[in-house]
Amino acid sequence: MLDRSLGRSYAEHARYRRARRRRGVSPIIATILLVAITVVLAAVLYVLISGLSHGPGSTPIGSAFAISTPTASTCTAAGVTAKTCATAGDQIFTFTIAQSTITLGSVEFALKTSSGGAFTNSLVGSFAIETAVGAEVASYSEATGPGFAMLSSWTHYAGTNSAGTPITTTMSLVIDTGTAATSWTPGQGNIVSALGVGSYSGATTPVTLP
Repeated sequence: MLDRSLGRSYAEHARYRRARRRRGVSPIIATILLVAITVVLAAVLYVLISGLSHGPGSTPIGSAFAISTPTASTCTAAGVTAKTCATAGDQIFTFTIAQSTITLGSVEFALKTSSGGAFTNSLVGSFAIETAVGAEVASYSEATGPGFAMLSSWTHYAGTNSAGTPITTTMSLVIDTGTAATSWTPGQGNIVSALGVGSYSGATTPVTLP
């Protein structure tokens, strides 16, 4: 009787010890899983908040791109100087690229009134980036009417150029205003700005047209 009693006590004790070991492991695993889930959720939340706070781009376009005060001239014949000249007799402006660490696909341009409102053109105009010798790199045709601005990326790339082609300080921005030179009134304070695209945000400081 004693031996059986001792045997049963030993077996019960062994089962008790095994049960304690099993109960001791579960809280540790649960804690590890809880910490892992918390870290993952925190990382996802950080990414979402970062995206909302930065908007479409995290780098101000003004820190990477700038244009100079332009020189004015008159378009002599349509198609001359790449696609810059949309209509013979148009008023055009040429800006040198003062600073650039961006590509063609990172920027769009807009021509506005001095108050920042829509500029109305009477003829078809255009924006173009050209090399130092006047060869077209990329161009964008602007339709007649109010709101003279690029509504999308460049409509034409010359040769092997693409959205990934770097804009360098040896290039120029040329704008055909879509307005006859004889109708252009100097000194009205119309402005040109570069707008950030993709990883770039905001706009450059407006440059006033002469």
